[in-house]
Amino acid sequence: MARQDPAAKRYAQALIELAREENALDAWVVDLDALQALVVEPTVSQYLQSANVGEASKFATIDQGLEDSAPAVRNLAKLLTRKRRIAIADQIVDAYKDLVNEERGIAEATVTTAQPLDDAGRSAVIAAVQRSTGAREVSLTEQTDREIIGGAIIQMGDHIIDGSVRTRLGGLKRSIAGSL
Repeated sequence: MARQDPAAKRYAQALIELAREENALDAWVVDLDALQALVVEPTVSQYLQSANVGEASKFATIDQGLEDSAPAVRNLAKLLTRKRRIAIADQIVDAYKDLVNEERGIAEATVTTAQPLDDAGRSAVIAAVQRSTGAREVSLTEQTDREIIGGAIIQMGDHIIDGSVRTRLGGLKRSIAGSL
């Protein structure tokens, strides 16, 4: 996971304050999703970051790509472009969504297991995430990776709980090698 630029969280906090004032948290999510889709497109990203492209052309691209979005979101994209910070727009959107979820008591977690979870395993992971975060609700993304052998790896934002057999075996290997 790439490290988040500290400015991304500050921008996201400012955006959530605006969204609260407008009572439009969900509308902002939709419009920010459009911004994120625009800036993660490699060609558009390079174009908006290019020193060889004029600001007016960049702004026209933003207006066209975000024509169905609120003017405030287009203005955000233009501000980020002008300040040469458009590369962190993706991180700003993710940070905004995290803040919205936090406000609503929703924790997002990804669990990686060697085999798909059954209902009991899924419930146990959700309960563990709720205890860990204090969240009322958990949005769980499930992944399988046979290389972890067994156990589970749970990721909640930057926090990772690695209870995989692969990690335990690696620790045992290092312990044995260190004692020789």
